[in-house]
Amino acid sequence: MQEKIRRKSSQPVYLYGMKNMLRIGNKLYTRTSKNKKVYGEDIIRFEHANYREWRPDRSKLAAAILKGLHNMPIGESSSILYLGASTGTTVSHVSDIAPSGRIYAVEVAYEPFSKLLDLAEQRDNIYPILEDANLPERYRFFVDHVDVIYQDISQRNQIAIFKRNMDEFQPRSAFLVLKTRSIASTEDAKTILRKTIEQLSSYNIREVIDLSPYDTDHYLILVDAKGVRR
Repeated sequence: MQEKIRRKSSQPVYLYGMKNMLRIGNKLYTRTSKNKKVYGEDIIRFEHANYREWRPDRSKLAAAILKGLHNMPIGESSSILYLGASTGTTVSHVSDIAPSGRIYAVEVAYEPFSKLLDLAEQRDNIYPILEDANLPERYRFFVDHVDVIYQDISQRNQIAIFKRNMDEFQPRSAFLVLKTRSIASTEDAKTILRKTIEQLSSYNIREVIDLSPYDTDHYLILVDAKGVRR
């Protein structure tokens, strides 16, 4: 059941100059035309529109926003390559943010991909791809253009995967969810972060967000391609 916003509690604020993202107190929401839950999230009504709660315990991008992410390269008509789409929890919110854009959602495991397919059947701007993100040449033909890459992959070679896709698609900006424990389970997380920053020296590092307490030893890194002016 939808719940009406009580304006006297926390003042609603649109984020990044877009009405597709809303913050009320410590809660985030994305505007949706579907009025349908994806993963059991709450739906509220605000300014004659439906908004789905975007939970930081279920989405690392939501966690980064609540932790103070200043820049949002994803716009209403952006084309996004999402690597590690899983069942589509965060993908669904990116779909809300970019209703007139495209989300190319890459997932290698069939079980979560089957749920991603169900989501794509309900949303015209999600294009699911059953493929290995290690091999971008296999899905290059399917992707017309990429403005932003978002990667959330639990593999030891996640940095190599990120750079390979950056080279292949040449986006203006990209998010890398760094999962330090997937790279080295015993090494200090900050040491892994420092080494990762060094490996990303060919890009402009715009922001580094520590995702704790939502995700321990995880960081979200936002980069721009060299030469991109803001």
